[in-house]
Amino acid sequence: MSNLDRYLHAATRENTRRSYQSAIEHFEAHWGGRLPATSDQIARYLSDHAGVLAHNTLKLRLAALGQWHQSQGFVDPTKSPLVRKVLKGIRELHPARVKQARPMQLEALEQTCDWLDRCRQAVSTINATALRASRDKALLLIGFWRGFRSDEIVRLRIENIDLAPGEGLSIYLPRSKSDRNNQGQAYRTPALSKLCPVQAYQDWLNDAEITEGPVFRGINRWGQMASLPLSPTSVLPVLRQRLKEAGVLEAEQYSSHSLRRGFANWATQQGWSLNELMEYVGWRDIQSAVRYLEASTPFETMPSNAEIVHQNMRLTEATPIVLTVELRLLKLDHKTRAERTVQKRLERFGLKAFSENVEQIEPHGYRLQLAPGHQSELDTVVEELLDRLHSIASDERYYLEAMIREPETQRQWE
Repeated sequence: MSNLDRYLHAATRENTRRSYQSAIEHFEAHWGGRLPATSDQIARYLSDHAGVLAHNTLKLRLAALGQWHQSQGFVDPTKSPLVRKVLKGIRELHPARVKQARPMQLEALEQTCDWLDRCRQAVSTINATALRASRDKALLLIGFWRGFRSDEIVRLRIENIDLAPGEGLSIYLPRSKSDRNNQGQAYRTPALSKLCPVQAYQDWLNDAEITEGPVFRGINRWGQMASLPLSPTSVLPVLRQRLKEAGVLEAEQYSSHSLRRGFANWATQQGWSLNELMEYVGWRDIQSAVRYLEASTPFETMPSNAEIVHQNMRLTEATPIVLTVELRLLKLDHKTRAERTVQKRLERFGLKAFSENVEQIEPHGYRLQLAPGHQSELDTVVEELLDRLHSIASDERYYLEAMIREPETQRQWE
């Protein structure tokens, strides 16, 4: 593999590549589609699976099909007004309530850790049973007290963690889902008098006798450890198995998000503000944080709508929302208007219809500002803007590639 190929490969996350490959296989092998596809075929594919596949799954399939066409040099049919309109209609006619993970309560966490301690102490020598108990206790406690996702837990490396016994852990993650630019982020975890993640981590390193590489690894029946980390998908079965063994009721209702939601529940009950929780866990979007609270926090301690709106206003009142927009046109008919004319129409009837403050910063790039009050409905506003832009381009017999970003949060819409 050449250096160029390695960099291109690294630009896409491994789980994204797997998801995209699965989506392409579903379109071709399961549904019988052919690539390259037309916008009509994509629209029929969506309609055939509406109400069967979740809306987010359909969006993922679209993203995969769009990426395939772009990488092969074809016009992307998923960006057509027809496809966007069908997707919008599916969302209207098939609303679905998002299933929320059951939050890990402190009592269940303590019950499980007590069980793991008994498993570890039941043997006189360090064997596979003892190693797994030590590993799983450290995994659960670090995952809970840091509010980590499963993919973040398995990416932890010993060389990226500074251990101060009796004081705390300093954890560095080179990348995460919320760190779109892969700039890395540091986290701190203090030592606790009970259910201590620092002591559990130290015990695990001592039992495993490892000094570098992945923190959490597979262990075979003979107690031999793999050199590779656990996969993100292995965290859920480990969690449910340990909960079930410890006698926690309805263990099957817990998911890999339960640790993260459980910490949000605990922190809110302890009086943490929404800002403090967002900063600690790493949420950039206030709506994401609120969804965790709605699923995990009792009614009497959950912030009211007025408090959430006030928090949101405080976060955004100082500066308006700044978006960057990149527009690229491809002529579909030689008898149409000049590209520059169509771009001006996109600017005048598209961008300026949504913002009075529009600035052209590059030949194909713009910066526009939205009022702070739009933050809570930003997704809707951006979708409407994209629909308007694509509609204008389609009427002019042009194909449009549009990319909208919010630089502050690294959110992106296409």
